[in-house]
Amino acid sequence: MQNRHKEILMRYFPAQTIDQVAGYVSKYAIQLKFTAGRTTKLGDYRPPGKISNIHRITVNGNLNSWFLYLVFLHEFTHLLVWNKYRNRINPHGPQWKQEFSSILKQLLFQNILPDDLVAPVSDFSNNVKATFASDQVLWKALKKYDVKNGTEVFIEDIPLNSYFAAANGKIFKKEGKIRTRYRCLCMNNKRKYLFHPMAEITPVKGEYKTENI
Repeated sequence: MQNRHKEILMRYFPAQTIDQVAGYVSKYAIQLKFTAGRTTKLGDYRPPGKISNIHRITVNGNLNSWFLYLVFLHEFTHLLVWNKYRNRINPHGPQWKQEFSSILKQLLFQNILPDDLVAPVSDFSNNVKATFASDQVLWKALKKYDVKNGTEVFIEDIPLNSYFAAANGKIFKKEGKIRTRYRCLCMNNKRKYLFHPMAEITPVKGEYKTENI
């Protein structure tokens, strides 16, 4: 891979992972793109088409470097599994989980990760899930590397019946938990919504009231 390509990778990935990522991109003919933040997914993999032999991986470019690196490995695992099985298996089935677990265990053996990510990644590698959001311990550990303004917290960390501002600016009241999500009342339109426990919000102090005009 040319030096200018590595320079681009260094804008997104931790420095100690550049050679590894660059090697994967070159060896497997990966077209790697960094996209604007998407709310529905962190990354994506597309296999080669009928004409092109290019593997396409996209990753949300607004992720912090360690989070982005692990998302890349998640999508890279899809590539390895596709090479072995094509479309004959479930995308996040046992074959993918086994492959991703192996990659993460190799990563731990190589001592690349920061100390505070070793235990969460190790636990995750023993019980791989389709999304990092399903593992609250690992998710929190990764989000610590975000650049924050000091006011964001996770919705699970605020008390019931307290108020918060969501990313879209609307104000909500945290009411209760339904299975794995929190039911919240939107104070702007009085509708109820479900939030993932790891959703980042900004607490609103005091009681929030709306006025009818």
